[in-house]
Amino acid sequence: MEHPISRKSTEGFSLIEVLIAVAVLAVLAAGVSLSVGRGGGGSETDQALFQRNFDSLQQLAITGSQTRGIQLSPKGMKLATRTDAGWEVSERVIAWRGRVTAATNGPSAIANTPDLVLLANGQSTAFSIVFSDGGDVRRCGSDGFTGLTCE
Repeated sequence: MEHPISRKSTEGFSLIEVLIAVAVLAVLAAGVSLSVGRGGGGSETDQALFQRNFDSLQQLAITGSQTRGIQLSPKGMKLATRTDAGWEVSERVIAWRGRVTAATNGPSAIANTPDLVLLANGQSTAFSIVFSDGGDVRRCGSDGFTGLTCE
């Protein structure tokens, strides 16, 4: 009695090959989603960076009853704290990714005073700041009393 020799099929993919392909695709998808999340325009990320630092300093000023400030420049911003000895401005520059222009209506004409001053009562210097990156333009501002508004 002759038994027919069974041939294993070599067509298709093995389970291991499919699992490896799925794992590679998952890693690539995770990398793409992370880069897309960070890859917004420079003006969008600059606005979010400014808004986050402004809100943080305002909360620190209110909860710590200590005047805070932000020194603005075309290259970036520096955070400052008011002490009995005067203003202590951080040496660290938080750099902009795009073009940023600001106009303030406050005490920046006084020597060694930050462009934006945040008081312990929640008030701040009145200002307008424009974030631009190519055709994308975003704005933030405050009248000094109602808080930060961004569009």
